[in-house]
Amino acid sequence: MKKKAYDVAIIGAGPNGLICAAYLAKAGLKVILLEARHETGGGLDTLEFAGFKYNPHAIYHMMADLMPVYKDFNLRERGVRFIFPEVQAAYISKKNSPLVLYRDPKKTSDYISTTFSARDGEAYSRMYRDFKEYSEKILIPLTYVPAVPPLEQVQILNRAQDDVGRRFNEIAELPPIEILEQYSFSDPVKAGILNLFTMWGLSPHEALGYIFPLYVYRMTQAALCSGGSHRLSSAIHKAIVASGGAISDDSRVVKILMKDGKTSGVLLEDGTEIKTSAVASTVDPHQTFLQFFDDGQIPGFLRDGAKKWEWEKCTLFGTHLALRGAPTYINTESSPDANRAMITFLGIDDTDALLDHQNALEDGNVPEGDLFGHTTCASLFDPIQAPEGYHTGRWECLVPYDNDWEKNKWDYARLCVDQWKSYAPNLDPINMLVYPPTYIEKKIRNMVRGSIKQGAYVPLQMGYFRPTDTCSQCHTPVDGLYVCGASVYPGGMIIGGPGYIGANTIAEDFGIDKWWQEIDSVKQARKNGIIQD
Repeated sequence: MKKKAYDVAIIGAGPNGLICAAYLAKAGLKVILLEARHETGGGLDTLEFAGFKYNPHAIYHMMADLMPVYKDFNLRERGVRFIFPEVQAAYISKKNSPLVLYRDPKKTSDYISTTFSARDGEAYSRMYRDFKEYSEKILIPLTYVPAVPPLEQVQILNRAQDDVGRRFNEIAELPPIEILEQYSFSDPVKAGILNLFTMWGLSPHEALGYIFPLYVYRMTQAALCSGGSHRLSSAIHKAIVASGGAISDDSRVVKILMKDGKTSGVLLEDGTEIKTSAVASTVDPHQTFLQFFDDGQIPGFLRDGAKKWEWEKCTLFGTHLALRGAPTYINTESSPDANRAMITFLGIDDTDALLDHQNALEDGNVPEGDLFGHTTCASLFDPIQAPEGYHTGRWECLVPYDNDWEKNKWDYARLCVDQWKSYAPNLDPINMLVYPPTYIEKKIRNMVRGSIKQGAYVPLQMGYFRPTDTCSQCHTPVDGLYVCGASVYPGGMIIGGPGYIGANTIAEDFGIDKWWQEIDSVKQARKNGIIQD
């Protein structure tokens, strides 16, 4: 039996595993990053066919250059360039003028005032100011520090220097739909703003108001990664290797080894034993607590909690097109900017219809009428993603996981393309890559049932309770075991929080000097009393 020795073994080389390994390797620990697939990156995935680049998973970089890893490892010098389109989103309607959301909030407010109503324009400005303040003073810095128990967090925010913490607490436990009511938007503006949250399969009725401002604010400040999303993971991969870290793909962990009540390493599928002082898992709770340990090895409440872990009620169906030209949308004659949006939403102009659609999805129904899809033509902003003179097209819409997708994928893909054509009559596909939700799970084992966030966003699986109140701060009740993936606070998406918090925690426990500095937003939040030691 092969045996190797390291300080830390990190399971899973998605974004969080890569980030955690990069920091610890540069800090001088002997680190090995283990990935079951043939390549690292997880959702930072880019496929290439005949010169066309498709990003079947993560494409909209909501936090982009705010992630500490971007500056700490000078990723721009390693080839990572984020592109921030001026027009962030456009909502195309068959009955109304388009709703256009710019990166510049004043431009958005002016457009809404002119196209819809002055009251809606003023409401957007007021909402944007609030959401920006909540995000920059509270939510963004809290993304990069360990979770705090909810009652303690409320008390800290209430005592903060200005009243932003108190005001945030007033909306934090409200459902997003109720938060929007405070701004008195009319349709279709209300529907469009709400959709920036529900587009991810998140419920407008759950008490998740505390993350709603961040999604709305950052989804109007989002970016594309030039050359495809995989360039971000490749750059972090290179940083790990440059710091002496080891990366082993095609290395599936089957067991976490224990000795005298403490983790002592991992066992791979091929029989290799890797001896370590610590193990950090970035995979889902089922794998970590049910598959990697036998009954009796770890506290029963960890296994019981993992058995109760919930996956999302709906997931995403993707259709990727090679196009002869960029789509031109209907009803945009007076709003030509709608044709150059990073994300284009189709048919979302009525809040009640959006809510009915969401309810149908949660009930397990496959939409056949209005699919409420969103599209992106990345090559409009990044020409290297398609051959010269051509374009790439990306369609996604929410669907339930439970369907015979292998049988129905082509029929449903044609339905998606037909609906896209009804909004962009010039759409002219050359070929099509279909990506049903079952492919999500087949490609990335963490994304059980197509769960793109490694577990549902419901109140009892968020904040200090993600994945449990004993594990949300990266430590676990198992000596030497850490968790720092998307199923851990602060959650999924490409935000870089879990991996960064994991690196900080493990470095502190090993007693090594951290070469990196606390990020500016966290320092400011400490000064303002938002974060306390």
